[in-house]
Amino acid sequence: MDILQLLDEFENTVEESTRIPMTSKLIVNEDILYNFVDKLRAMLPESIREAEWILREKERIIEEAKKEGQSIIDNANNRLQRITDETEIVRLAKSQGDEIVKNAQNIAREITQGAFTYADEVMVRLLQELEKTMSVINQGREEIRKNIHDKNE
Repeated sequence: MDILQLLDEFENTVEESTRIPMTSKLIVNEDILYNFVDKLRAMLPESIREAEWILREKERIIEEAKKEGQSIIDNANNRLQRITDETEIVRLAKSQGDEIVKNAQNIAREITQGAFTYADEVMVRLLQELEKTMSVINQGREEIRKNIHDKNE
């Protein structure tokens, strides 16, 4: 069961609760309300685990992009070194090597930027989901408090 299904079930429980005549108050079983809160709490850690996984995945992608970029740069530097060691084409090798390094740095920068952009998009979606979840929890808590307050009156 996901959070939205649980909220639908909660809403149905509220709708089916006994109404106090001539008021907008309901009589709701306290155990049922606490059961919903417990279920919501049990679901939250999954969202948190997902957020932690996304963070780890973001770090892995960034690290992979950095390694790939460094590998490209290292390969370009190695190629540059081999080319420049040949006396007949030293000038040409220097020019080509510099271009290779520049291209490699651009590719590495693009890969890293892409990884950061992806990680940011994922984090924005996760933040939106967490905000929705927190809003739902806060609404549920307000209903519980209202019902408890109404019950005490």
